[in-house]
Amino acid sequence: MSKKVLIPRNGEQLTENYLTKKGYTIVEYDHELDADFMEKAADVDAIVSIGHGYDKQTLESLKQLTIVAGMGVGYDATDVETAAELGIWVTNNPGSNAITVAESTVTDILLLSKNAYQASQALEDGHWNIKRQTMGFDLNGKTVGIVGFGHIGQEVAKRLVGFGVKILFYNRSEKTSTYGEQVSLERILTESDYVSLHVPATPATHHMIGAKELRMMKPSASLVNFARGSVIDEAALVEALKSGEIRSAALDVFEQEPLKKDSPLLGLDNAFLTPHTGSNTIEASQRMALGAEKMVDQALSGKRPDFAVNDPK
Repeated sequence: MSKKVLIPRNGEQLTENYLTKKGYTIVEYDHELDADFMEKAADVDAIVSIGHGYDKQTLESLKQLTIVAGMGVGYDATDVETAAELGIWVTNNPGSNAITVAESTVTDILLLSKNAYQASQALEDGHWNIKRQTMGFDLNGKTVGIVGFGHIGQEVAKRLVGFGVKILFYNRSEKTSTYGEQVSLERILTESDYVSLHVPATPATHHMIGAKELRMMKPSASLVNFARGSVIDEAALVEALKSGEIRSAALDVFEQEPLKKDSPLLGLDNAFLTPHTGSNTIEASQRMALGAEKMVDQALSGKRPDFAVNDPK
């Protein structure tokens, strides 16, 4: 009897039926962790996860499970220690969405620099002669600070050099780059016109950008976050945006997702918000799906998955 794998609907189309060709039985889901999903997951050997967290109770209920293979990079919402105790691999997919998220980051930096969102909104509201009210800035000659210089941070730097910016980057470990200079977080915050966050969600990065750090930034500076919502103290950011302590922000991730309809961020005209869609392209989805399915095959074949984030007993 072939082993069963639970994957997002149409996931095999993204990988040209990679798992099917290897003889696995495929079961599809529409909404991860809802009642229908849990019923299907009860007897599967592997799950390809879009990115929702698996807590202790959920993991304990999946008696036959060998691996939760994440399509994305983040795994902070899954109890990896409990998974290890239960003999379940948890994997992520570093680098698979780096190019796409880097492109999204540069897009948002450009939108902020040109006040493009405000100009578009003004036009929709029937205002044409608003050029002086929405005048932006050239990106050329500005300083961009990249916090976290892993796969995504490096791809952001590669794409920005063509705009004539000065690039500073902060990283916990020492790195060399032809694209910029490694500096302290303090220098990033005090010197940058745009601060772009690309760090994982860990206890060390929780609220690493709070009221103190926001006060260090230039009043003309903007903050961009494609990392994780927990990296920013959202309440402090709202106050900084309201008071003009910083110029603007572009956020693709939030402390609580989905973002609540009454979030104070939604009422700010200097905050550009997107619903965690930084890697939402066909190409990235193909890379992410194939990477996750390859790790499913490795685990179910008795091998250690390439990008395991835990070590099952």
